[in-house]
Amino acid sequence: MSKKHIYLISGLGADERVFHRLSFPDNCEVHYLPWINPLGPDEPIQEYAARLARRILHPNPVLLGLSFGGMMSIEIAKQLPVEKVIIVSSVKHKHELPPYYNGMARMLLRNLPDSVLFGNRQYIVKMFMQSRSEEEKKLLKDYMQKKDFRYMRWALGAVLSWENEWVPPAMVHIHGSADRPFPRRYVKPTHTIIKGGHFMVMNRALEISRIIERELA
Repeated sequence: MSKKHIYLISGLGADERVFHRLSFPDNCEVHYLPWINPLGPDEPIQEYAARLARRILHPNPVLLGLSFGGMMSIEIAKQLPVEKVIIVSSVKHKHELPPYYNGMARMLLRNLPDSVLFGNRQYIVKMFMQSRSEEEKKLLKDYMQKKDFRYMRWALGAVLSWENEWVPPAMVHIHGSADRPFPRRYVKPTHTIIKGGHFMVMNRALEISRIIERELA
């Protein structure tokens, strides 16, 4: 049986710890693709994805992206051959973004100072992420202690301005019915986790792992 190489891309500001409860088939070798710094506040997401893709060392990989990492997985799949793209708690194209991710939101992102935009972000993050366990809350606390606001502004801008309409032919979309950043009513996933929230990659990991195993069989 040939080995599959799976590259994991975490959500905005997160790291590989969010994936540690997932399990993968025995024939899979798992790699984490860490975020890199954008070259500037206006670097196009396509150029960023091209730079990130240079760190993929195996041909025809499987890409698994969480939230913003799902969007990035699709951008990478435009630029190199992949076996499959799996996105979790994410969107496939711009038409699945909620309508309030609009020009007004982009204007606020550009004009509000860091102290206003990120000063009280813990309340927004806690509401959106729907964390449950102490482990999940600790990860969120670590995330909120990061001060690289340049990256955060770039990533949020990339989400709000995403113009993608292309969907990879081998596409798996796992979504929670209770997701808050990307509400289920706007997306058409291939698999729905009932009552799953945006942090379900940790608190519903068993169900997600079973779907991944079936899709990679």
